[in-house]
Amino acid sequence: MVKKDDEISVSSETKGPLKSFQALMGEGEKFSRDKLYIKAIQSYTEALDLLPQDDDKSTAKDINDRLNGLVARSACYLKIGKNNLALQDAEESLKSNKEFTRGLYQKAEALYAMGEFELALMFYHRGKKLRSDLREFQLGINKAQEAIDNSVGDPNRVKLEASGDLSIFYKNDEEDAKKKKKQPIGYVRASQRKDTTVQRKPHPPPANPKTTKQLLGDLYEDRVFLDKIINNTTVTKANTKSGDAIYQLASDGIDYLDGRTHFWRQQEPLYARKSLKKADNDDENYAYVQRELEAIDELQNTDQFVDARRRAHRLLEFCERLDERKFSEKQPVIADIHSRLGNAYLELGDYNKALDYHFRDLTYATSKNDNDRSSRALDNLGRVYARSGQFAQAIQVWERKIPLANSSLEKAWLFHEIGQCHFGLGDYERAKRYGERSYVEAVAVNDPVWQLNAKVLVAHSQAKLRQYREAEQTFEEALALARDQHDMAAERAIERALKDVRDQIAKGAADSPPDRAETTYDIKVTSDESIEYGDDDQSSVKLTVFGDNGSSGLIDLRGNENDPKKYDGLSTTLKKKAFDAGKLTKLALTCSKIESWPLDSIEITDSKRKTKQKFLLAESIDSMTSVIDLYPEGSIVEFPFDTRKDKKKGKSKTTQRQLSAPRPASQSSKKVQYTVTTKTGSAFGSGTDANVFITLNGNKQRIARQQLQKSESGRNPFEKGSKDDFKFEDVDVGQLKTIVIEHDNSGTASGWYLDAVEVKYNGNTVKFPVGRWLDTDEGDKRISLELEPNKKPVANISTDDSNAANAVDYEVTVKTAKKKGAGTDANVYLGMFGDKTKTERHQLKESIERSRNLFESGATNRFKIHAPDVGKIKTIRIEHDGTGIGSGWYADSIEIRHISRNETYTFSIDRWLDSGEGDKRISLDLDPDSKPTQSNESSTTNASTTQKPTKEVSNASKNEPTQATTTANQPSSDANKKTKYTVVTKTGSKIGSGTDANVYLTLNGDKNKIVRLHLAKAEAGSDPFENNARDEFIFDHIDVGQLKTIIIEHDGTGMGSGWYCDYVEVNYNNNTIKFPVERWLDVNEGDKRISLELEPNKKPAAKMASGENTDEEKVQHDNFFDNEDNKKTDNTVEYEVTVKTAKKRGAGTDANVYLGITGEQNKVERNQLKEPVDKSRNLFESGATDQFKINASDVGKITSIRLEHDGSGIGAGWYVDSIEIRHVSRNETYKFPVDRWLDAGEGDKRISLDLEPDKKPGQLKYDDDDNNSVHEKEENVEQDKVITGDEQLNKN
Repeated sequence: MVKKDDEISVSSETKGPLKSFQALMGEGEKFSRDKLYIKAIQSYTEALDLLPQDDDKSTAKDINDRLNGLVARSACYLKIGKNNLALQDAEESLKSNKEFTRGLYQKAEALYAMGEFELALMFYHRGKKLRSDLREFQLGINKAQEAIDNSVGDPNRVKLEASGDLSIFYKNDEEDAKKKKKQPIGYVRASQRKDTTVQRKPHPPPANPKTTKQLLGDLYEDRVFLDKIINNTTVTKANTKSGDAIYQLASDGIDYLDGRTHFWRQQEPLYARKSLKKADNDDENYAYVQRELEAIDELQNTDQFVDARRRAHRLLEFCERLDERKFSEKQPVIADIHSRLGNAYLELGDYNKALDYHFRDLTYATSKNDNDRSSRALDNLGRVYARSGQFAQAIQVWERKIPLANSSLEKAWLFHEIGQCHFGLGDYERAKRYGERSYVEAVAVNDPVWQLNAKVLVAHSQAKLRQYREAEQTFEEALALARDQHDMAAERAIERALKDVRDQIAKGAADSPPDRAETTYDIKVTSDESIEYGDDDQSSVKLTVFGDNGSSGLIDLRGNENDPKKYDGLSTTLKKKAFDAGKLTKLALTCSKIESWPLDSIEITDSKRKTKQKFLLAESIDSMTSVIDLYPEGSIVEFPFDTRKDKKKGKSKTTQRQLSAPRPASQSSKKVQYTVTTKTGSAFGSGTDANVFITLNGNKQRIARQQLQKSESGRNPFEKGSKDDFKFEDVDVGQLKTIVIEHDNSGTASGWYLDAVEVKYNGNTVKFPVGRWLDTDEGDKRISLELEPNKKPVANISTDDSNAANAVDYEVTVKTAKKKGAGTDANVYLGMFGDKTKTERHQLKESIERSRNLFESGATNRFKIHAPDVGKIKTIRIEHDGTGIGSGWYADSIEIRHISRNETYTFSIDRWLDSGEGDKRISLDLDPDSKPTQSNESSTTNASTTQKPTKEVSNASKNEPTQATTTANQPSSDANKKTKYTVVTKTGSKIGSGTDANVYLTLNGDKNKIVRLHLAKAEAGSDPFENNARDEFIFDHIDVGQLKTIIIEHDGTGMGSGWYCDYVEVNYNNNTIKFPVERWLDVNEGDKRISLELEPNKKPAAKMASGENTDEEKVQHDNFFDNEDNKKTDNTVEYEVTVKTAKKRGAGTDANVYLGITGEQNKVERNQLKEPVDKSRNLFESGATDQFKINASDVGKITSIRLEHDGSGIGAGWYVDSIEIRHVSRNETYKFPVDRWLDAGEGDKRISLDLEPDKKPGQLKYDDDDNNSVHEKEENVEQDKVITGDEQLNKN
């Protein structure tokens, strides 16, 4: 490998013995950490020179080592400002693997440092597409986009004025006009003809400025600015060089933006193209829908796809309940929501659901003959198929879109993508043709980017077809385009491809026939009817087989190729020799002068690979057919309302909307047939027009909110006196414990009198008597009932119990959370259950303040209830009826005061009561001083999630401290006692001391522990953790007793996450305890830690003021590279550490991992797990088991360990399965189960864990992507268990 610049050999300087690759890489990493980047580069270069330079002689490990070495050296070049060399190394690492994520990241970083922000943004996006779980790529996208925005500036600042004497600008122009020869002024592309005459064409303003502004976004201001230039005849004076040049540039810009407007019209939401039609009586619904659609789009534009999906589902549920007679745009809005859901699921990697929702969008568009919507849906479907590698389906979908493409720019993109798919299937001839079509359209719209893309596709296809001379010419044209665009990356890639082509020409490959292996194909044609040929004697049909090695060439389907008789097209089996196409991808029939052929299928048996595959037609064969594709069985896409039937049988073609990947176990589990029977009462008005739902709660599983929609009788269900059966299949819930029957109160007559519900499954019949109204105007006004088998609910409960003899006054204070959309318009009800009696369902309607708008976001509403004295309140039930627009409610807390006894009961809630959020519940039973848990949103969950809310703790809203408490078997009285805490943090005054990361505090006392309290909102109201700031945070929580230690940490997020903390102070119970810090919590400083455990009045071991290691740390650090030189103390022993990373996507980490061991006698501080026993360079990969040996002090019996990483590198998040530590001399083994993420972007966002033997750690764990509720999950396991080697032998 060629050394760069003046790199010097490290080993030649020292003249010591030759070092291994691993040792040199270790030296380089040490130099890099010490910021000695020149020495680090020298070490990396030495290490790379030790590897074989020829890929043919390199092992897989050698190639992997080279990639890591190149990326490491590239990072050092960036540090010393040699950006070009950094870019070269990054590109070198991508030669053998274009999807090497570390290489992509390093290339993006190099381009960013060079000021190529647009290119950097492209590679950040490319990396994110491959590894969406890596936060580094998203941060790169953010900073590149910000740099682009800052570079563009604001066109509004420029004011065009034609005042004063401007003749000076045209003096030279007038002189030059008298000369015969004129030199063109301004930028002229090499591909354009040079012409001194500027043809001026009119540029009318946008027909609908508002729509254009929504489509162009920030670019709309540029469009306005260019319009001003075009219309200013002074600036763009005709027949002058400068005026013509300015006019031409402005005209090109307007053409470009207008082309983009046409293109984005297909991608942007339909409300940006035309307003929804609103009737006079649906203004409120219209406004809500419009607002939600815009909010969903904003979330998707900022890559918040989980939130976008959640909000879209919520809006979909709302729209499905609307009356179409009042809201005429119901169906088109639902189609728009389906489109958004499809896009969200695509970005979240759920391709099956993405396909499902985009097909729903296409179905509606096709039924209404809406070409705009059809184009959008087909475009999105093609993207899903292409993203998931299903090129055959993508081609079928995108070819349907071709007639709907309106602009040349859209066609340029579409033809290019179809060509890429054909290229992926080995059909290089078709790929070339589509590339040529793409180029023609790109030239028509004068788009140099797509001209370049099209030329590159054509050139690669020509090279695959061995048309090397044509490929050489095309690559040269592409290279000129890349140079015109100053696209350095494209230049280098094209130059390399051009060199390869020229090498082939030099070897004579362009003039010699291809040296390809042949194989024998068994071809089985199935067709009951013969081919109908035209009158021409030249009529014929030939077959081509395509695979990953290209095509087989044309295969004659006649048994004897010399037979003048034409192939009749009837079923036959042939053996044919042809070029080996490799693994089969598709077939193509070349038809000449054929009227029709009702072909069923063609089956190909590959004798070389012993494979058999059946292929089906994507379209029927008729007189217009020249070349038609056949794709593998199961990959033919069925389109809604498709009129192109099989001519012979009149049946639509088969389809496979679902991906071929195996389904999760939960989806593939055995299904059970359920029959639900409802009996509606015979009283007047008993029937309902509302939507009815049932939830089945079993001891194994739960089926949530199954809609009872289509009765088996086919009649309208839930009519007066009717008995309706509903059948569906779902998971086996086990023994049915309860059901919830409810309706959504929609329709003109929603009240329902229900006699009974019966559920049949697995040969069992379970009856649930009801005998009451589900009606907001009857009885207790409930429209949701939880029922037990053979037990009738309390019916027609009167809410007027204020006249009871023992009635008292209660003051009820309801606090709604202060967050977007937290308020509700629904009717809210409260029931109280005490040790004496209970009060049923009081509507909270008349507040003490007489406010008309109740339960608004951030509001506190007080009510007085006159009701029977229930005694000491044990439980309350809070619920709403789901009515009104935006019925979902995020309740913060409820406080009930018994006025005469002055007793106050506090009920924490801090969660949604919303049928579209989390567990979809709108009714909760609450205990005093206990937050409810929230079950999973999934329709099938464990039965445990449906039980009565426990006293687990959920997180607060973003602006409140996130609290989670672990109590070690504490009495309830201690657990419920609240203490006021004031936490003070002091940030240092050094440059860059402040942090934008999320900061968390854990308090460890001798009684209790408060885990990871989020210090989010300072009392002063200003942004916390700014340079030299002193911030106070006040909260109430359980009494931890005597405070032993605290853990202060942050999650490493934000652009400036490093934090210099001076100290932390905790005030509670009239005690003030100070914890000095005086160091960085920064992955780029000192020991790179961002989590510290602190003791009162004791500084942490290392004082990292400037990012330099102390002498003691340097000694310890150096010992990691040379284990033979470790100075062993008298009690030094050897530990064998085995770390198992879980086998799941993205589980591995590139961060530095550290281990600390605490025992009964001593403790070992923070050893880096760096040199494994097997000398592997790739540690902590998904599914890997890594083993390390540590020489350290004997700590005695191990009581706990601390496992952590520093969050550095691409892919820092780590899912650890378990750790095992063996004391080698005593043969004692300690096992530490983990089974969780250490990731600043997952779960409780922790990257540091304290573990005890045989005890699984608790985790502030998110139940679901759509659920912000958090609870701490504790496992009941045996503690402090030590397994000795002898015990293991006895067990075996």
